[in-house]
Amino acid sequence: MSAGKYVIVGLGSIGLPLVKKLSREFDLVCIDQNAEILEEVKKLRGESVITVDGDATSRLVLEKAGVNNADTVVITTTSQEVNIEVARVLHDHFEIPRVIAIGITQTGIEELEKLDVEVEGIFAVSATGLRNRLERMTKTVHGIGLGKNEILEVEVHLHSRLANKSLSSINPINWRIGIIYRDENIIVPRGDTVLKPKDRAVILGDPSVLKTVAEMLSFRFEHFPLEYGETILAYVEGSEPDAYFEEIAYLFSVFPLEEIIFLHLQREGVADRIAEMVEKYEFKETMTKVTSEEMFPALAEAVREYGRRPGLIVLSPSALARTIPFAGRRRRYLFELASSATCPILLASGTFPYERVAVPCLQMQGLQHAMETALEMSVALNYEISAFILRHSPYIASEEETQEFGRMRETVADMSVIYKTSIRTLELEGNPVKSVLSALGDYNLTVNNIGCWQELGFWQGLLQPDVQWHIVRRSPVSTLLIPPLEAVI
Repeated sequence: MSAGKYVIVGLGSIGLPLVKKLSREFDLVCIDQNAEILEEVKKLRGESVITVDGDATSRLVLEKAGVNNADTVVITTTSQEVNIEVARVLHDHFEIPRVIAIGITQTGIEELEKLDVEVEGIFAVSATGLRNRLERMTKTVHGIGLGKNEILEVEVHLHSRLANKSLSSINPINWRIGIIYRDENIIVPRGDTVLKPKDRAVILGDPSVLKTVAEMLSFRFEHFPLEYGETILAYVEGSEPDAYFEEIAYLFSVFPLEEIIFLHLQREGVADRIAEMVEKYEFKETMTKVTSEEMFPALAEAVREYGRRPGLIVLSPSALARTIPFAGRRRRYLFELASSATCPILLASGTFPYERVAVPCLQMQGLQHAMETALEMSVALNYEISAFILRHSPYIASEEETQEFGRMRETVADMSVIYKTSIRTLELEGNPVKSVLSALGDYNLTVNNIGCWQELGFWQGLLQPDVQWHIVRRSPVSTLLIPPLEAVI
């Protein structure tokens, strides 16, 4: 029993996914009254799991499950009465080092906490979060604060996007690192402190933010776009084709999203058009908001008013161009919107389903972030990913450009190994804008990091154009813009 013995009570919508995610190093005992689910667990885990068919509120059933020898008991049913009763029996008759349970109401949470239970609220719990806590990737720090996950201890994973970065470059928002444990030493963090793999960092802040930060640090991501939110916020100008709404329906069908909010100006026929599309594509959990403001303040106000972090903002490129005809203003608007809403923006051109996805890798800055997003999305879509890398002519390329080309190839290769996914590398030559746009004709989606767009003045922009922006502006396929990393965290 190298990694400990865990008892999981309840194999429903939380318990069963948890069993699937847990490492096979753990000895598992699963208690449930559904024989079919217990049989499914046996097929999943083989000899590493013991199943007990019975009522876990019974002391005899718990004894049969061997809870006396367990390191941790996890109570995952969605019945408050059952969870409290199991916790009470464990508290009164057994000595368990650690008990974790799902809390349904505030009263239930308080009852469980009186029984020395670590509580996960039903509306915030996830199998991934529980798995991280059980595998010691994260855990609640007890005896400090309110005990509601506003303080976590997290181990920094080797491949975390925040590893090997200084705290000043991360510039955390709504969270802070209080202390770092490294090689049995305590480090009081400063701006120049660099997070290193295997560091154990105590992080403090808004619980909803800490959940995402913990997953970034521990390299444990939920399916895209849940690290941002669960809502699609779609702007309707009024002249969007049916394909625009059809692409939104496609997104809603393939990603774990909960709600769509359509935002539109008070124009004749627009509300009826949205209602027609909602009925046609059978959108569920849909809200419509009328605004008289311009696009940017309207979207920002919708985020504040509804109190939801959007997982994705969807815009029509043609409608955006009509609303903001000047390319420079349009570029600045997209950057500010992505930074303000702290979520990706999809310029939906109707090129779906996403079967072939391209990531233009024209510079090291932002490459890893964009590639990570494309790889995370592939969990749901299982598409082909290609990295476009520009090879400079050996006659004019500087030594720095040659070295950067090599680093980009190595980064793509490393990420292919990390995610255990094949990434096709396409080396382009010549004019970067023309070569990328020409290659995009064979793809359905391109993923770009908006954080690496250059801030150029008018004359500087004429002499040194922003290649990334020109590719986005003229892209023939749907384009996903990833917000700057510092805006997300």
